[in-house]
Amino acid sequence: MPAYTILLMRRDSTDRRPHTIHIGVGLFWFLVISAFALPILGFLISFGFLAPAWLNLDFKSMQQSVNEAKKNLQPLQQQNADLAARKEVLEKQLQVEREARAKADAEVMMARTARVEAANRMAELEGDVISLKKSLATYEKMLKPKLDRELVQCVNLDANYTSGTVVYHTNFAKIVKSATLPASLNARVRVLTGDNAMVMEQGISNGTVVNHTVDMAHDPQIKGNIPLPPARANGTTRLLDVKIFNGTTPVGYCWKTF
Repeated sequence: MPAYTILLMRRDSTDRRPHTIHIGVGLFWFLVISAFALPILGFLISFGFLAPAWLNLDFKSMQQSVNEAKKNLQPLQQQNADLAARKEVLEKQLQVEREARAKADAEVMMARTARVEAANRMAELEGDVISLKKSLATYEKMLKPKLDRELVQCVNLDANYTSGTVVYHTNFAKIVKSATLPASLNARVRVLTGDNAMVMEQGISNGTVVNHTVDMAHDPQIKGNIPLPPARANGTTRLLDVKIFNGTTPVGYCWKTF
């Protein structure tokens, strides 16, 4: 026989008969106990069975992910090692390139400096050459004898200074092939030194003069040597002066710097 009766009625309809539900004692206590026991039982089942099973599945999944990550990590580690080795090689190459570039920059700077110095020196030398040409022209104008008639000229005039001695050689030829020359002429050879024509002119009396007899018909050439102390030769302009005379009349003149 039911122990409990539950009446269900609507508040807005009080004139209608309520619905009745009859519950036995056992069912009532079963429902009460179930209301408290089911949450506890669900928690125990979740904590004791479901959670470990889920964690186990999650752990296996994570372990699989770790294994896959290890497999993927090994090539990456090898690649990292290769990159590190490549980096070391590139750093060494970079250091070499930097040193080479620094050396090249230094050489370029030295070359530029040398070029500027060479240009300045060239300008100075060009000035010296112009000055010497003017000086030699002045010398020639001042010391070249006035020739009433020039009959002979020097051919292949050569002069060299070696060990305190000037070695010279030249051939002679007629200016005009149809001209008649005496059987022999006199060639006077001397060496002049100095920085300008005035100094050369002043040193004429101190220079050694060598006279040659020239046979124009059979042996129209002269050669010989003149002593020249290094004190006079070094650092100055050296000039070989050759004058040809017919008796006391000058008939030819030539000179050469060396």
